Amino acid sequence: MNWNGMSTRTLGLILTLAAVLGLSRAVIAQTFPTVLATKAEVLVPDLSGVWLPQAAGASFSKWPPPPMTPWAVARFAANKPTMGPGAVLDANDPTINCIPPGVPYILMVPTPFEILQTPNRTLELFEYNHWVRQIYTDGREHPKDLEDTEISQWMGHSIGKWEGDTLVIDTIGFNDKTWLDRAGHPHSDALHLVERLRRTSHDTLEDNLTIEDPKAYANPWTGTLTFNLKPAWGIMEHICVSPANEDKRYLEYELRAWEIPK
Repeated sequence: MNWNGMSTRTLGLILTLAAVLGLSRAVIAQTFPTVLATKAEVLVPDLSGVWLPQAAGASFSKWPPPPMTPWAVARFAANKPTMGPGAVLDANDPTINCIPPGVPYILMVPTPFEILQTPNRTLELFEYNHWVRQIYTDGREHPKDLEDTEISQWMGHSIGKWEGDTLVIDTIGFNDKTWLDRAGHPHSDALHLVERLRRTSHDTLEDNLTIEDPKAYANPWTGTLTFNLKPAWGIMEHICVSPANEDKRYLEYELRAWEIPK
């Protein structure tokens, strides 16, 4: 019998009947191997595709941040953003010097990224300088001492779990060299980022973020990012070129990267 086109209702009836008959999971697996495989696939939502930020805002939140600590106030005053009030072209935005943007900043760069799902990992492949973020969904925990690992501290260490249709992503292990957003809001190495990522429609992806950083902010900071599906798009090659190479063409190239494609 071909089970590939089986409906969820039929799957439920088979599994219920097996339970009534007292069949073990091993027996069920031998009798209906593709049933269990199909059932497992149904339980994991599909977030894959090429996504583009819906708006090129300076921040992930429309609300002002919580009160900053003196350390964060000094950092914020020294930052020169590329967008928002006080924006300047010769900013010290990390992306100008090709420093990894970090998270959640990289989710606000107005170039596309692709989500790739495997049973044990979800990957975010960013067009911007081809940064890759790995979100482990195999049940592992964060390493007990991230400083003793070879994990990149720029993007942090991310683990995820499914809660219904939502992928809950927990990320720690950052350094303090990146920004939270394009407005220049700083963070410390104590940054703890929690994201709730879900598809609100076929063409829309929503990421609800909660930022906790006691070294920089008095309270947690929340916000939402929204992305549009680009089914006909692929991830193009983009290489960040630092001003240090004295190639004047880099500026024009970088400015094109910050434009939202139509």
